[in-house]
Amino acid sequence: MKKLAFTALMIGMLTATMFAQRDETIFGKSGLRLTGAWGANTTNLTFFDDDFAVVSGGYGGLEFGKKLFIGWGGYSTTNDFNIGSDVQNTDLNISYNGLMIGYAPFSHKAIHPKFTLLAGGGNLRMRGTGSDEILVFEPSAGVELNVFRWFRVGLDGGYRFVTNTDILVNDSEVSAPYGQVTFKFGWSWGRSRSKISKTFDYTD
Repeated sequence: MKKLAFTALMIGMLTATMFAQRDETIFGKSGLRLTGAWGANTTNLTFFDDDFAVVSGGYGGLEFGKKLFIGWGGYSTTNDFNIGSDVQNTDLNISYNGLMIGYAPFSHKAIHPKFTLLAGGGNLRMRGTGSDEILVFEPSAGVELNVFRWFRVGLDGGYRFVTNTDILVNDSEVSAPYGQVTFKFGWSWGRSRSKISKTFDYTD
């Protein structure tokens, strides 16, 4: 009986090995392949309360599967801004950095949509007074133009959600919509899956 059970177990293991398929993974040969590397310079325009401000910075990271971007970005205001008429809420500036995730369907097209999300932390400072540690969530959507294979221009808009302010101002006073332009440099290699599918799609 024991020999029969052992023999059945060995046959089962051998059969499983013969017909086993390799597990798919997110980042692997059958999943998202590394397809590019990019760095970008970004300038966006926004309003804090009624005061105009320019936020400048950039990001860098890797592209996977021709569509997904994962990287790190950092931004800060290039000018001080004021909030309200309270003299205590003057000469403010903000800086933050964090993880950036982007998604660009149809990235092989000359003009294509793109969606990004930055999440991280930073500081809201008041000149000569002090600072608040803040959390920032910054989703955006827009279009991207493939000018050259190594150069892309993005135009998009979004909303900057700032939380965790508890000393200088309220969250709502520094959370605001924005519009921005992005100049992206790098390289994307290989073909997109849609191009490969089209190449081998033969129908009667």
